[in-house]
Amino acid sequence: MGLFSRTFREKDINSTNLGKIRQYTLLRGDIKLSFKGQLLGFYHAEGDCLEQAAQNQTHLRSIAIFKTQTRYLIWYVLYYQNNEHLSGKYVHAHAAGDMSGVAKFIEAMTYVNKRAFFPAVVEDAQAKDT
Repeated sequence: MGLFSRTFREKDINSTNLGKIRQYTLLRGDIKLSFKGQLLGFYHAEGDCLEQAAQNQTHLRSIAIFKTQTRYLIWYVLYYQNNEHLSGKYVHAHAAGDMSGVAKFIEAMTYVNKRAFFPAVVEDAQAKDT
């Protein structure tokens, strides 16, 4: 099995894979999102202690920014708590044409723990984008 034949999953979104081009398979509900791309930046909230106010509100659990051959992919996990319509973990994906679009999309997020990941995750991605 060659180096590039391995499929990288959600757990492989970590600092050892930053800047490397890999084949990723990420789950989004019952759908597998498979693509070849470069991991530019990420954030996982489990390493951070959420503020007391954030613990009972919708917050972002993870976010990763990838560069594929044709666009940028933002993959993120939200945790809905005390919401009358949604509950639990939901995975989302968004595509942008350039890094400016990535920054605008993430800047528009309004989750209670936004200051923990923005603008740092965008700055990390811009530094790795070649």
